[in-house]
Amino acid sequence: DLHSFPTRRSSDLEISGSFAGNKGRLPMPITGAYQVVRSFGSNIVEGLGNVRLSSKGLHLKGQPGAKARCVFDGVVSKIYSTGNSYIVMVRHGKYISVYCDLAAVSVAAGQKVTTNQTLGSLGSSNTMQFQLRNWTELLDPRPWLRR
Repeated sequence: DLHSFPTRRSSDLEISGSFAGNKGRLPMPITGAYQVVRSFGSNIVEGLGNVRLSSKGLHLKGQPGAKARCVFDGVVSKIYSTGNSYIVMVRHGKYISVYCDLAAVSVAAGQKVTTNQTLGSLGSSNTMQFQLRNWTELLDPRPWLRR
């Protein structure tokens, strides 16, 4: 019916509740040992005094061969190619996890994915950015991830 509006399905509410219920317990979105090279929010650039960069996510540097992995069960909603890298977006009800700067992708749009499933591999710099959103609102990923 052309006049009906899309409704949020009960399955979306269930997944959203389950995702929110796991705050602080989600796995790191990168395999192997890693370091946080830039945090979410405003960051001071080392050596440049008062220069601040705003970060929409967590920038992680992994080991050679590191992979991006899914933090929670969901569906790959979109894959973007930025020319020399890929961005994978996974929907978990109203929450969306975003995996940026991937050199290769091992999933497809519309595919169901599970916690810890490999989404793709990192490039030669072994770095990636991980974003978390509640619909369009950017969230600081740190409180959501297991330490």
